[in-house]
Amino acid sequence: MNVVGIIAEYNPFHSGHAYHIRQAKELAGADYAVVILSGDFVQRGEPAIFDKYSRTKDALAGGADLVFELPVRFSLSSAGDFAYGGILALESLGFVTHVCFGSEQGNIDSFLEVAEVLEREDNSGTEFQSQLSARLQEGLSFPDARARALLNIIGETDLDEPFFSMPNNILGIEYCLALRKLGSSIVPLTLLRDGQDYRDASNPSLMRYPSSTAIRAGISQSYTPHLALDDFSDLVCYSLREIMRMEADPSYRIPVTDLAKDLSPDIYGRIKNEMPDFIGVNDLVSRCRTKAFTESRLRRCLLQACLHIRETDKTMPYLHLLGMNTQAGHLLKDLREPDLDDHHVSEDDSFQVITRLAADLPRLSKDARALYEEDLFAADIYRQVFQRKYHVTLPNEYQQAPVTL
Repeated sequence: MNVVGIIAEYNPFHSGHAYHIRQAKELAGADYAVVILSGDFVQRGEPAIFDKYSRTKDALAGGADLVFELPVRFSLSSAGDFAYGGILALESLGFVTHVCFGSEQGNIDSFLEVAEVLEREDNSGTEFQSQLSARLQEGLSFPDARARALLNIIGETDLDEPFFSMPNNILGIEYCLALRKLGSSIVPLTLLRDGQDYRDASNPSLMRYPSSTAIRAGISQSYTPHLALDDFSDLVCYSLREIMRMEADPSYRIPVTDLAKDLSPDIYGRIKNEMPDFIGVNDLVSRCRTKAFTESRLRRCLLQACLHIRETDKTMPYLHLLGMNTQAGHLLKDLREPDLDDHHVSEDDSFQVITRLAADLPRLSKDARALYEEDLFAADIYRQVFQRKYHVTLPNEYQQAPVTL
């Protein structure tokens, strides 16, 4: 039996995502599709436009069979950590045979070739980082510098610079690299992306497969209840002021740049200089961005500070089940016991699927519970901002049950 994994944000879910699920099952010859879904905060450094349970419901209606939440320490992170977390989640389940991702390339051999070179570079030296730093010093933007550095390391190849700077291709490379790092037997597949360009915000109704950017732009102008980055401006402002207060306290021992995992001294300096004129998160990001510091990285830094995300623990002791097609329920009974020979699993860890929080949380190890508290905090912040904006009351994580279809 084949089971295909998909790592997604579905922000929001649309017809192109349903197409991807159908094609992924066909390419893998799979009976079931398992989705690892970003929770309430996404990789581009924003709150999800709709909450994770609404997006799960849409994913199940669109063909997904099981939907698990990607922990916030991975979902609100760089492409490398996001991809690693998604692959680690699929590997932890033990029954996933394939992973399928969309790309602008559509040829899996290209991704495997680049991943092999990058793994060799990771194991042998720091050439990539040196090349990247050199390109950034030349004044290139981060995506262009990364593309040029990768091309220089790989050498003779049929690939061109745009291959390395397109967002789905970047994630595809990181997925294949994560598979190699984990020694996973999961087979990677890629589907050529079809439809509206991801950056195109024009009318999505004119497109067969619209972009999420265009759909979000339409939602932001509508009366549909949703959240946007500026809804978190008060919380972000408070978090930054707290960081600055700590910096001024000589008894405070933790470097301020350790209070958000992607926050560097240079980024912090720019943010600090602009804080006197703070009117909102989007405005602050616009004033702080440079070629080296992309808007997505700045947004992630600000939300990480707000949510107290300091580092990315590279283990996966639990997965939170967001929803399921009842016909796929038997897959959960086949979950493997932890392999203590695997260096990603310790004797204190026992992988667990969380379905009912009140019953399952006490079963987690102390370290796993501390990690899950980050997800609970992020979910509560999202829920309370939504409640304040729309003057409604929503169920908390203890009151939620997995969505079923």
